[in-house]
Amino acid sequence: MKVSIIVPVFNAEKYLEECIESALNQTFKDIEIIAVNDGSNDGSLNILRRFSDKIKIISKSNGGAGSALNAGIKIASGEWIKRLDADDVLYPNCVEDLILEAERLENKTQTILYANYDHSDSDGRIIYKQIETNYNDIDKFNFNVMLLDHFIGLPTTSLIHKSTLEKFGLFTEVRTTAEDIELWVRYCLKYNCRMHLVPKTVAKYRVHTNSVTRQNRRNQEIEAEQFRNSILENLDPTITQQYKIALRKYQKQKPISLKIFELLKKIIIKLPFGLNKKIYKHSGKSIAVRFLNYPQYDPQN
Repeated sequence: MKVSIIVPVFNAEKYLEECIESALNQTFKDIEIIAVNDGSNDGSLNILRRFSDKIKIISKSNGGAGSALNAGIKIASGEWIKRLDADDVLYPNCVEDLILEAERLENKTQTILYANYDHSDSDGRIIYKQIETNYNDIDKFNFNVMLLDHFIGLPTTSLIHKSTLEKFGLFTEVRTTAEDIELWVRYCLKYNCRMHLVPKTVAKYRVHTNSVTRQNRRNQEIEAEQFRNSILENLDPTITQQYKIALRKYQKQKPISLKIFELLKKIIIKLPFGLNKKIYKHSGKSIAVRFLNYPQYDPQN
């Protein structure tokens, strides 16, 4: 059962070697690694060429992460698709842990798997451990309501069956930093897929000044909301109304502590990274780190 690891690469020379090495050092050996150089103008392509005997390399003009991911998926020979962002790191058991869980699922082709992960600073030091709330036993409708309210999961921890992508459509190629959010919401709301947590820590997500996600955090939240609204409005009108009513109820029922948390998060996101980058280098007790991690709220508990 082959897994294709797709690495979209754009000006990632500082962290790229460690990223590729982490993909090569998986305990699960039936993998292929496809690195898509998305028009980088730094030394990224030269670094990829050092691994040319071990990985596949595609070079294309810059089109954004969605475009790069799709280019890799189209030539992938694996049964499963694993995304890996070029500044992140997979732990050695990552693919093995995800595949073992995937094999237990009844409906593999309509499931997006995701897992826990660590946040690290630019030097790779762990600053916060992200333990995702387990929603595996929540019904699809209520899970989708939460997905409409906030993003769940990290792309670098995800695993998707290739047939799912071929059946329901690849990543949007609209230039955006929310291509993963668009796909999650589209699959779950429109095509009756669901997300499944693998309760293992499988990767390290790097927070740093040059991170595309970090630089565009405010735009990402706006774009994500636009994608959610667009997908929601294109459902059957009765279903759309049901979701809107449930979403209002869900948001109204949130504890006041969580509402304050969300407000502080919005304030911190608007701060320039330089104002709090020192905090990122210290413990996970820091307010900046904690408030950039969304606490999950299950209204059924």
